[in-house]
Amino acid sequence: MKTSTRARVEAFRCALELAARERSGEPVPSVWRDCLKAFPLGCCELASQTLAEYLTEDGSNLHPYIIAMEWTENAGHHEHVIVALDGQYIDLTLDQFDGYDDRIVAEPVESGGQIAGFIQKVRDQGGTLTTRERTFDGIPDQAWKLYAWLKEVADDLLAASGQGRASDCMPLLVATEIPPQYSAGAVAGPSDKATHVTEQKKRRPMTHVGTITECYRPRVVRLRETDTWWVSECGLRFRKSTGAAVGSGVWSANRLDLKSIREIQSED
Repeated sequence: MKTSTRARVEAFRCALELAARERSGEPVPSVWRDCLKAFPLGCCELASQTLAEYLTEDGSNLHPYIIAMEWTENAGHHEHVIVALDGQYIDLTLDQFDGYDDRIVAEPVESGGQIAGFIQKVRDQGGTLTTRERTFDGIPDQAWKLYAWLKEVADDLLAASGQGRASDCMPLLVATEIPPQYSAGAVAGPSDKATHVTEQKKRRPMTHVGTITECYRPRVVRLRETDTWWVSECGLRFRKSTGAAVGSGVWSANRLDLKSIREIQSED
């Protein structure tokens, strides 16, 4: 992830924290005070949808999208929502779950990091993983007004970050220097391997493109092939035999058109 993008993600998380706490009286409408007062608990949809919108507005031609998880555990139905961007997962609310303490978790899809481990737990529970439309329609009570406030605050934090820290709640933005532990040849400790992944980590290449249909809306994605699945860049898996999304029925509306798959041609 580019330093500038990471800075925007950090600023937006801080704006959410301010809306939930120190500046909770400012966002309009006031109903958001109740929705955000337990942030990050129960705020994954709100945080992910508004962050995805924010990342499209910096002129970098970014195209984030939403990944939704559903699973059943201890007789209860659970959901979680995160953002995918350029082959990376971004989660602003993973710290609502026990055992996850980082305010912001961002990692390559293929990294085997915290989010990948969480997704595997969802799958182990028989849960599903699907993409979701990027929209505020599922967030009630004039979500655009809240988003406008969050955007303004995050932009202000970014503008102030040239002095080192934008505010007391905002961590120092990502430095342009590479920390020693991530320098070439450095040996990472156990905690480094578990919670941090360098940008240099090799990812499995996407070798094909194909059309997937989500809720009857088609879109083209990049894919790689395994023995049993086609895997999209965001980690969605589709059966090679039927094209159905893994974790869904054969006739699922979320599926890959097997006839559409084409090999990515080299530009050389």
